[in-house]
Amino acid sequence: MKYGYIRPIDLKDTEENQMKKLNSLTEEIFKENHAKNKNRKVLDELLKQLKEDDELIVTDLFILADSTKHLSDIINMMKDSNFKIHVYNTGIVINRTVSFNFIDTLEIITQFQTDVVRFRTKQGISKSREEGKQIGRPKRSDDNLDRAIKMYLSKSYTLDEIKEKTNISRATLYRHLDK
Repeated sequence: MKYGYIRPIDLKDTEENQMKKLNSLTEEIFKENHAKNKNRKVLDELLKQLKEDDELIVTDLFILADSTKHLSDIINMMKDSNFKIHVYNTGIVINRTVSFNFIDTLEIITQFQTDVVRFRTKQGISKSREEGKQIGRPKRSDDNLDRAIKMYLSKSYTLDEIKEKTNISRATLYRHLDK
């Protein structure tokens, strides 16, 4: 039997696009209702029921696993139960008989790790925004910048003195002088 697994992560495909891609290829789709790393009950339930000759289809590896260790555990489960994993977007089919050369394996793992880091970063930024935290570099105090500009225009201070007293760098000062 062919099973699909979807997770609400829209790093490469939205949840809707994942569904469209897997709908015609699968007989049943399991859908996780959250994107968190923990409590993946739907995935755990799906992995327990997979048996020999079943196929698990996902759009990307990072939809299936949260880390290289997690991916390794799923691959070992796949080898024990003899089901296949089909990664739709890359066209990779993983089963106990398939083998990859070292360079291909390295590229697949590198892409997986990159996707996981991108996802975690995006997730962290979203969580911080929800908590009302300021994202990005804090803005300079306008008072300090105005003071630095006045000091510069007075021609009584060196650039090093201005930086020391206002904590405004030369680059920032020059950038604001041009405005």
